[in-house]
Amino acid sequence: MIRNFSWRPTACVVAFAVFVCGTLIAQTRVEFHLLPAISTGPLDPAFSPDGQFLVFAMRGDIWKVPVEGGDAVALTQGPAYHSEPRFSPDGTQVALTMDVDGNLDIGIVDAAGGTVERLTDDPDVDIEPTWSPDGESLYFVSRRSGNLDIYRLDLETRTQTVVVATRRNDFQPAVSPDGTKLAYVSPVSGRSGSGGIWVLPLPSGEPTLVHYEETSYRAKPEWSPDGSSLTYSTDAAGSNDIAVVPAKGGNRVRLTEDPLDEFDPAVSPDGSMIAFVSNHRGPTTLYTLSSAGGARGAWKAVRIDSRKPRFATGRVRGVVRGPDGDVVPARLMVVGSDGRGYTEDGGFHRMVPATRTHFQHSSGSFDVEVPAGITVVEAMRGFEYLPARASVEVPEGGVVEVELQLTRIIDAPSDGWFSGDMHTHDLHEGRFGLTQEGFFHQVVADDLHVTNALIHMDGTKLMGRWSDLTGNPYRLSNDDYILRYSQEFRGSFGHVALVGVNAFIMPLLGGAANTPYAPDVLKIRHIDGVHAQSGIAGFVHPYNQRVETPEDAATADIPVHVALGKGDFYDVVSIASLEEDSTSVYYKFLNCGFRLAATGGTDNFSDVWYDPSGGTARTYAQVEGPLTFASWIDAVAAGRTFGTSGPLLFLTVNGKQPGGEIVVEATDAKSFHVEIELASISPIDRVDVIVNGEVAHSWQPSGDGPRWELEASVDIPESGWVAARAVGPQSRFVGDAYAFAQTSPVYIVRDGVTFTSATDARFLLESVEALWRRVEARDTWHTAAQKEAYRDGIDRARAVYQRILRR
Repeated sequence: MIRNFSWRPTACVVAFAVFVCGTLIAQTRVEFHLLPAISTGPLDPAFSPDGQFLVFAMRGDIWKVPVEGGDAVALTQGPAYHSEPRFSPDGTQVALTMDVDGNLDIGIVDAAGGTVERLTDDPDVDIEPTWSPDGESLYFVSRRSGNLDIYRLDLETRTQTVVVATRRNDFQPAVSPDGTKLAYVSPVSGRSGSGGIWVLPLPSGEPTLVHYEETSYRAKPEWSPDGSSLTYSTDAAGSNDIAVVPAKGGNRVRLTEDPLDEFDPAVSPDGSMIAFVSNHRGPTTLYTLSSAGGARGAWKAVRIDSRKPRFATGRVRGVVRGPDGDVVPARLMVVGSDGRGYTEDGGFHRMVPATRTHFQHSSGSFDVEVPAGITVVEAMRGFEYLPARASVEVPEGGVVEVELQLTRIIDAPSDGWFSGDMHTHDLHEGRFGLTQEGFFHQVVADDLHVTNALIHMDGTKLMGRWSDLTGNPYRLSNDDYILRYSQEFRGSFGHVALVGVNAFIMPLLGGAANTPYAPDVLKIRHIDGVHAQSGIAGFVHPYNQRVETPEDAATADIPVHVALGKGDFYDVVSIASLEEDSTSVYYKFLNCGFRLAATGGTDNFSDVWYDPSGGTARTYAQVEGPLTFASWIDAVAAGRTFGTSGPLLFLTVNGKQPGGEIVVEATDAKSFHVEIELASISPIDRVDVIVNGEVAHSWQPSGDGPRWELEASVDIPESGWVAARAVGPQSRFVGDAYAFAQTSPVYIVRDGVTFTSATDARFLLESVEALWRRVEARDTWHTAAQKEAYRDGIDRARAVYQRILRR
């Protein structure tokens, strides 16, 4: 049975359809850290040839300002977004990167501003233009061959030729002042990171490695006017600083040493100063500094007295109100009359890659400068409130007031269900200077009640702060919202979240090539360690590829740890995994008698613009008593959960909720009554009842929703389990490729016997054996004891599956 609850918008909310351009782009470190960002602060500065002006990217356009400060004059306007400007050698033109309907290409505009001429039109990424000294060509970076390569574009003939193309990523080209050399960044064999700085003779020759350190797409080398040195951004000290290194190789000298980040260096034509941006205030600020370097007191902020865009503007000002009428924090999405997304001054402009939806987090009150004309304002607050939308006419030079009223579609906390995220990150080398307080305000705006921020190591660099792991919730946490730092252990065959650790369990990584922690290791010691600290452990982003064979499942060591009883939860939802394939393996574990909570963990980077927000994938857990961190992870460990990227899915079987157990005798009834309550702010295609890994019932919810109630009876003659899942299409309110939710099971034990499947046990056994073949072939161990320890875990897991097969 399906019973539909309808809802209609109030009069103050005007519905509209957001134009979403482009297609889903796979998220990699290139997207996170290299592709140009939209920012409320300056990025990518470059000097004019006479040294009098700087151009930079900001708010989707290219701006020009005197080096000493003054009015910032826009050179471009929408509907495209513009970034990465570079003056031509004669100062008459500016090359740039343009985002047209999600396609990144190279363009050129008059230095006084005007219409942008599009120079490339490839369906893949074209970025990072830089001029040849004679002004006759542009060098740029393209991913049209699969990797990032460096091309030369002849401006007269428009011929494009490859200059640097290795089997890995080559990027950030810079031509020497005499035109005889090309500096760029490219990986170094046997070393970690995005690459070292190389110099290639032009027009051809063999490249020379000038400098190596473990970079993260921020190096961006720039030549000195005499060609003797390269200025770049180094993160060797744990934050980005401006540094210089001899062009022939030698020792690096840091020019800035601030705890936060300085990057995007540019060298003045006379070599006397550098321009760069810093995020120590949150959004970036543009500075100049002597090319000899100096402390922050020596930095000179480039004053921006006013902005002069190429279009008439007005302001949209307003508030977001909750059901009780109070102003509430929320996620804000503002689309101007030019089709571009806009953000408050000083705000963190972000974009959801799956839908290209631009957004920011708001305190609930907002004031945004936008182009005059029709502006669409939208607010959302997690998954329990229907998003509010308004369309307004913004007059030139005027202000329009907007009030957005959020309406609850369900009050999950009133029944003890609290949302959380098993796997999010606050700091991951993003361009925005995110503080703990700013991070906390993000998750509150998204109505995320429990945030597990996992500190980890990427390569050999710490992502997060050592000092944040205190064993206690962050100081602003309260009765409704809890931010707690924990740890992620990253191995070569999967990662585990160690939620609730009070002290780090070292090391933070294993199986990491080119590091002291190269040997492959199982995660047994780390999982036992978090349990000893009263925490829980789980498997995050389990499978990001199709899983059809045991070999496919052997890309992760999860089957080993599950067999050994070393996991508490399993993320069925994550932006970094494929839900249907991850859940197919989850069902196999359940069919072997293992009890794992179904959870959601986003795995997002909260200081990166090109990433969805924390809480995109959520775990709803039903706590007993008041919400505390301990009560919430206890609920997860007990399996009173569902994981979701949007749909809220509440299941009972004969009155039992997920994690519950129904004990019956052989002669008891074989029919069980299933009830599902579904609430969703995005469309739903189907809802399934899963029994022992197979679909027992399926519905297509009818009506507008956003709530439905479903009922069915299922026959289970023996033991087994029952769970529910919901699937829906892509939506701008869903941060993943589509909407998905999966509950933990209700377990049915008949005559004291747990249901097991020989077929699934055999699959998992074969995956363990396939994993061993892979690990043995890698042979990363330093000692025989390390290999034996790994083999012992394999053998014990194999024995568990063999026992299941003999039942």
